[in-house]
Amino acid sequence: MIEVKDLRKHFSSGILKKHSTKAVDGISFLMERGETLGLVGESGCGKTTIGRLLLRLLEPTSGKVIFDGIDLQQLKKAELRRLRPRMQMIFQDPDASLNPRMTIADSIAEPLKLWRKMGKSELKERVSELLEMVGLNPEHLNRYPYQLSGGQNQRVVFARVLALNPDFIVADEPTSSLDVSVQAQILNMMQELKKEFNLTVLFISHDLEVVRHISDRIAVMYRGKIVEMGNTKDVLGYGKHPYTNALVSPVVIEEDALLQGDMKPVNAFGCVFYPRCPFAAESCSKREPEMVEVEKGHWVLCDKI
Repeated sequence: MIEVKDLRKHFSSGILKKHSTKAVDGISFLMERGETLGLVGESGCGKTTIGRLLLRLLEPTSGKVIFDGIDLQQLKKAELRRLRPRMQMIFQDPDASLNPRMTIADSIAEPLKLWRKMGKSELKERVSELLEMVGLNPEHLNRYPYQLSGGQNQRVVFARVLALNPDFIVADEPTSSLDVSVQAQILNMMQELKKEFNLTVLFISHDLEVVRHISDRIAVMYRGKIVEMGNTKDVLGYGKHPYTNALVSPVVIEEDALLQGDMKPVNAFGCVFYPRCPFAAESCSKREPEMVEVEKGHWVLCDKI
């Protein structure tokens, strides 16, 4: 469904002196149709940027995103717009995702009015079906977002996304603003809807337990690069990269006990993790490592593994 080839996104800042930030720096991966890929890492590592690049909400500095055999960078605006219903995004804050002046019924109906030709009765029936599909009641139709809880509003967002029958969804920390009990309900609903509609999902989160619950495979990011990728049980249970092991450590300890040194890379040529790696050699500061397949389907960005 998704093929990413050497994807890069660099942001420039500064007026007198330009600085370049490598938010995404040479990422490649595949996503099979119907799978959920969990993308994890510290805040600021580039997770959300990847999600936006995959939907071409951001233009890449270089690289390719191929969606179902279609090179998104080659599409003109009109062609991309026709493809939009198949690619949707769920944002972190459900309250901010809904127009506070629109009723729940109007919010769900809006994409159907834009993309589908439906009569009033058919539209009303479809909105009711979608609302029931995400576990809400008809009584919610005429309410406004402020009258619903965060979990209910996130269900409304899911209903609106499903209205267009998408093939691919980027879910950007969709449960992080919800309490634990509501998180479980939303995750279970996502699993059911994924199976029912054969959805392909990129699930972005910093919560490893949430990702463990919902993902088929996991990609671990650090400073714009994927440092480890593989099946969920392999990455979280038998991680090879020292950064992955630090993330999944079951003991709550000071960060420096596992990761020492400056987060900033020493230079532009070496391993991005070299300054904090407890196993680094001098050569790691001079040459960028390549992805190594340590086991079938389990890849690590390290030459020393």
